[in-house]
Amino acid sequence: MKTLKLKFIGFLIAVSAVTACSIDDNHSNYCFYNGQMTTLEVTGPTTTTINTPITLNVTFRVANSCGTFNRFVETTTFPKNIVALVDYSGCQCTDTPTASLTKPYTFTATAAGTYELRFLQENNLYITRTITVTE
Repeated sequence: MKTLKLKFIGFLIAVSAVTACSIDDNHSNYCFYNGQMTTLEVTGPTTTTINTPITLNVTFRVANSCGTFNRFVETTTFPKNIVALVDYSGCQCTDTPTASLTKPYTFTATAAGTYELRFLQENNLYITRTITVTE
């Protein structure tokens, strides 16, 4: 089952980069694609109480100067797999292989327990954060 999950995540990453270029009425090019970007670092609290949100700061790669954060994509079951979705809009972009963004990820639990959050890195590896939720 774990191998199937990893293959599914790999498939999602492979198909997540969608590219589109078109010419509008003014004959100008418009280029757009989005991608699930790898996580570099996750910081923040590891404990909370029921229905009390915590914020984790997630740092992830950005491939070029046209990249803007869209949202976090996540699975609905635990352990929860999370990845940053970045939109790339524009045809004249400068490669930025070492660039990154940091955005807040908010987690709220409705029941006490231990929750595992896994932020995707390269090669189907994860940065794992275990959150303990008490009453």
